[in-house]
Amino acid sequence: MSINKLKSIVRRGTMFGAIFAVVAATFAPAASTYADALNPLTDRSLTLSSSSPGWDYKDGSGNSLYAPPNSGANGKQTGNTFAFKVSTDTKTSTPANKMKAITFQYCTLSAGLCYDPGNNFSNSPTQGAGTIANSPATETAHTSNLDIVTASPSELDNTTDFGTYIDSTSGAVKAIPAAGITGKNFVVYSLTGGTWVQSEGWAMTTQTAQDGTASPQKNQITLVNTTGAGFAAGESVKIVFFATNTNYITNPGAGAFFVKINTYDDVDTTTTPGTPILDAADIIDGGVTVANVMNQSIQIQTKVLETMEFSVGTVDPNTLESDTTGSAPGTSQYFLATGNEAHSPCNRILTGMVPSDAVNTLKMGDPSSEYSLSTTVSYSTHSYWRLSSNSSAGATVYYSGNTLSNTVNDKIKAIGDVKKAPTVGAEQFGLAIANDEAAPVTAGTPPITTGFQVNYNSENASGKPYEFGVDDSAAGIVAGTGVHASTLTQTGANASWHAPQLYPLVASANYSEGAGTNNLNYANGSDPISTKYAFDETSQQIPVALASESSQVVDCVTAKMRYVANIAATTPAGIYTTKINYIAAPQY
Repeated sequence: MSINKLKSIVRRGTMFGAIFAVVAATFAPAASTYADALNPLTDRSLTLSSSSPGWDYKDGSGNSLYAPPNSGANGKQTGNTFAFKVSTDTKTSTPANKMKAITFQYCTLSAGLCYDPGNNFSNSPTQGAGTIANSPATETAHTSNLDIVTASPSELDNTTDFGTYIDSTSGAVKAIPAAGITGKNFVVYSLTGGTWVQSEGWAMTTQTAQDGTASPQKNQITLVNTTGAGFAAGESVKIVFFATNTNYITNPGAGAFFVKINTYDDVDTTTTPGTPILDAADIIDGGVTVANVMNQSIQIQTKVLETMEFSVGTVDPNTLESDTTGSAPGTSQYFLATGNEAHSPCNRILTGMVPSDAVNTLKMGDPSSEYSLSTTVSYSTHSYWRLSSNSSAGATVYYSGNTLSNTVNDKIKAIGDVKKAPTVGAEQFGLAIANDEAAPVTAGTPPITTGFQVNYNSENASGKPYEFGVDDSAAGIVAGTGVHASTLTQTGANASWHAPQLYPLVASANYSEGAGTNNLNYANGSDPISTKYAFDETSQQIPVALASESSQVVDCVTAKMRYVANIAATTPAGIYTTKINYIAAPQY
C-alpha cells in the first residue's frame, strides 16, 4: 500500500471506524479491501456489443457472414466498453503512486469466490463445487462459457487511430477496426478539460482467474502501464475492448455475470512476462462490480421482393407544365399527357405529348423537306429512359439495335464503336447520353441535385432547326429551364424527389458526350462541335453497356439519349428507319 493512502486514512480518524466495519461486511471476504472500499469506482457501466449468448453468432438467416465480430448479432466475438469515474487522485501523485494496472475479472457472483460464467459443463453444473470443467461450446445445444481470446493485442495508436475510432467530443465509439486487422484491440481514454483524450502506454494480457476446478477459458483481462497513468479524482474514464477475428470476448451461454474491477498503483513484474502479480494492498480504487445478463436475440423474418421501374419514351413529364392553382383543370400539358393535374416524384417517362401520338416514334431531318437528312447539317433527335430499382449491387443499362436502313437493306454506316464527333458529308449514325454536370436547378427547394443532370438543351432555334424531339413544345424546354417550375412546386419539397440525373450510374466512356453542339458555329457563330457519339453494330446480337453502377440501389436515374445522323452524297435514297431497344439489368 502507498504511503499517501496510509496518511489519508490516518487523517480521516476514528470517525470512519464504523464505516470500515460496514464496508468490510459489504465487500467481504477480502480483509484487505478497506482501501478500495473507501475509494470505489463510481458511475460505472459495462456495455456489450452484443447481449446474445456466445453460442449465438449468426444473423436471422443463420449466416455468419452478416454477423461480423463486434456486431449485435454475434455473441461469440463481442467487444466490451467499460466506463467509470475514479475516486482517488493519481494525476498529481508521484510516479510511484500513478495508476499502473487495471483488472477486469468476469465471475458468476458479484463477491466472494469467482467461477467462470457459462452453461457449458461436462458434468454437474454446481457452481462452487469444483465441477465446472467444460466441453467445447455447442451451438446446437445452446451452451457456451465466457472466454477471452487474444492474439498479441495492442492499443490504438494515438496519432493515427484514436480520432478514427473515438469521438473526442462525446467519447462515443464512431468506428470499429476491421475484423481481420492486426492490433488496434483496445483503448483507454478519459475526459480532460471537456475533451476525451487517450491514455497511452497500456499492454493487455489475459488470465484464468477462477476458484475451484476452473474451466480452461480465460476470464480476466489485465491492463498494465509500467510508466503509470494519472487521473484526477472524479475524472471519467472509458476502456473499450474491440472484437476482431482473433481478439474477442465470448459471452456465456445463459444467465447473468459480473465483472469485478480494480485499479492498482503497483505491479510485481518479477514474474514471468504476461502473468503480472497484483497485490490487493496496492489497489487504488475498486472493490466494485458491474453486471450484465445474456438474452437470446429476437429474430424477425420478413421479405423484401425485388422491384424495378424502367420506362423508355420521348417526353420527360418533369418538363411539362401543370395547373398549380386549380383554375384551369384539364388544360395543362401534364393533364393532357397523363390525365392528372399534379406531378409526383419519379413519374414514368411518357411515350408522347398526348396519348394519340405515335408511340415512341422520333423524326430526324429537315422538317421543310419531310424530315430528310442533308450533306451539310448534322441532324439529331432525342429520347429518355428512367430507372429505379432496389437492387443492392446497382444496375447496368444496355442498348441493342441496328443502324438506319431502308427497305432494300441499304444502311447508313454506323459511326463506330469508338466515340467520334459528327462530321457532315460522311455517313454516320450514332447515339450518346446527353447528361452533364450543369449547375443544380435553383427554383423551388429540391434536395441534392448534382450528378450528371439531364441536359435538355436542343439545337432547335429559329433558322437553325437541326434537332427535333416529340417534346419540342414542352414548357420547361421552351423556357430553357428543362424541369418546369410546377414540377418543383409540387415535388420539390418531397425528400424522395431529385432533379433528373444519371447518378449513381456512370456513363460508359464512348457514350458520355452527347450534351453539346453537333454543328459548327451553331450557338454564337464561333463555337466548335462539342459532342461525340458511337454505335456498335454488334449490339443487335450482343447488347452494349451504356451506363452502370455496382454498389448501391438506383433511385429515379434518368438519361437523355441523343441520336445523330449524317449522309454522304452517294447514300442511296429511301426511307430509313431503325429501332433501338434499351435493357435494364439490376444486380442483386
